[in-house]
Amino acid sequence: MSLTYLRNATPHDLSAISQIINDAKTYLFNARIDQWQDAYPNRQQLEADILHQQSYVLIVQKQIAATAVLMSQPEANYQHIQGAWQSSQPYITIHRVAVSQQFSGQHLSRILFSNLISIAYQGDWRNFRIDTHPDNYRMQHLITQNGFQYRGIIHLNDAAKSQRWAYELNL
Repeated sequence: MSLTYLRNATPHDLSAISQIINDAKTYLFNARIDQWQDAYPNRQQLEADILHQQSYVLIVQKQIAATAVLMSQPEANYQHIQGAWQSSQPYITIHRVAVSQQFSGQHLSRILFSNLISIAYQGDWRNFRIDTHPDNYRMQHLITQNGFQYRGIIHLNDAAKSQRWAYELNL
């Protein structure tokens, strides 16, 4: 296997990250999953993620193969949950996970998650949260394969149609 590692994204990576996100939006659209079908995430959001040093890229064969965000500030949408979080400790959130179409089928999302969790763990985070669309079975499978447990339903910006399934991992 070729050298594979995770690093912070830089402004130079923005075009590649944008392409990966746009391809993911197309995939979700074609799969009839109503996730990322509005203006989110947009280039401005991706730039802010990089600026705040919370954007990461997985490098494989010297190419950006995947992207994700580790957000350490509290997620406003997680304040109200139909269900219950297991822990009330501070948490870190994984957002905007996407793998390049060029690397599809190589199970890189497992490596991406492992690296994100390792980085956060080294920063003393023990509580991890993530959410996804109820119809995004592929992401649900990835989330649960990485040890996350389903905790309930959250709504993005309190909008009824923006229901998401919420998961938590405690180490």
